[in-house]
Amino acid sequence: MGLLATSLFQPVQEWIKAELGTPSDSAVAFRFDRFGMALADADFKLAGQPQDSYSPELAVERFSDLVNRIPLGVESGQDVTFSEADIDTAYYYRLLSPAQPLLPSFLDAAARRQRIETFSALKAQGLRLWEQLGNASVTGQLIELRPATAQPVNWYDRACSEGWKSRTIHVRGSSQAQPADELRWRLRPDDVRVGSSLGLAPDELRHIPPLELTRRAALIQRGELTPPRLVPAPDGSTVGVPPKLPIEILPKLGGLPLSDRLLAKRRLLEAAQTKPATTTNDTTITFDACLVRISRPWLFWPLLDDTTWYVPGVSRTGITRGAATGTLAWLPTAFLAIRNLKVTAQWSQQDVSASQSATNLGPFSVTSQIVDGVLANPGLQVIGWQLERLPALPPNDAPAAAPPRHYAVVKGDTLARIALTFYGDRERWPEIAEANNLTDPDKLEEGQQLTIP
Repeated sequence: MGLLATSLFQPVQEWIKAELGTPSDSAVAFRFDRFGMALADADFKLAGQPQDSYSPELAVERFSDLVNRIPLGVESGQDVTFSEADIDTAYYYRLLSPAQPLLPSFLDAAARRQRIETFSALKAQGLRLWEQLGNASVTGQLIELRPATAQPVNWYDRACSEGWKSRTIHVRGSSQAQPADELRWRLRPDDVRVGSSLGLAPDELRHIPPLELTRRAALIQRGELTPPRLVPAPDGSTVGVPPKLPIEILPKLGGLPLSDRLLAKRRLLEAAQTKPATTTNDTTITFDACLVRISRPWLFWPLLDDTTWYVPGVSRTGITRGAATGTLAWLPTAFLAIRNLKVTAQWSQQDVSASQSATNLGPFSVTSQIVDGVLANPGLQVIGWQLERLPALPPNDAPAAAPPRHYAVVKGDTLARIALTFYGDRERWPEIAEANNLTDPDKLEEGQQLTIP
């Protein structure tokens, strides 16, 4: 029994379709964000700026980071989570850069030359656009980013009302609610779950500052740190572990860069315990909402829509179809941002208790417990995504004797990171190690040339 998730999902989905003018037969989907993403004013302000002064350049960088993750699980339910792999990296290294013109045997010499010239010109435009739209980070980090643009531009500014609308949704309760249709609380992970996620024995947690634990979570999720296999003590005891430590970890996410927070939150909450919201009374949810549209000017659609090319070593549709890790099947085209959330109900005692240690109620991030029948969070958060299915890419099978790819190692590279770049799956690093006869995969030198099978 409890609140019906469908009675929240359906009105939000229909409203977004109406706002975007989405035809009923379009290859698009709306999904809630499984873990939600709470944002703060500090995310859009540079150190040393006046307290109330946003940085438009930093806001573009944060937005670009936020929308640059590959969606996962779009077709399996009402919510979505995101990979540690970047959309722009996958686009460049797995599609644009290695793309080659397909030259079927039935083409005569003149037709082959024409195909090569036409496709080469098309690819050159895509490469030129990619190079022109690379920006250095305004934070001083030695990274290059490909900016995405938001509409409305100032969606993050609490003083800006453009695009913001007040919404009220009535969520039904039912004593017959099925588990698959229950709105659920997600609880802060306990010490055992945190230790398991981070590859640490529980008694090690108290010796590491919470911010360092969340950095470790991000590194593990990104594949830059492999958690050791834990061997429990013979008696299985966890004596001496401070029980409040895990509750202190999640607030420390605010001290990390946005990309690390996304990864750390997923790592820490993926295995967190959930409980159904058990009230059977109808519940009123109010919030201010802004549907933020996403544009990626570096993404060259004429190439993606062209059907005369292939990628060496990759089968037709091998990048945008299937359930394998790294599949780039869906592209985020908008997200739903909200603020001033209030959830009002005649809550059950179980729900009041759950709210005291909850991080989420359904797609909503929560920061305080229920008070006088109201669960409130005034802060800015992203709760859902509009996603568009990409065309079948690459559009053709690779010829049987496709040449191998090559890559020059840069500072900070690991085989796991390189595998994530080329395959979308960091677990495939042994294929690269074997192809290059690497006896010690942890020792890579800057400038070293690797063959990518």
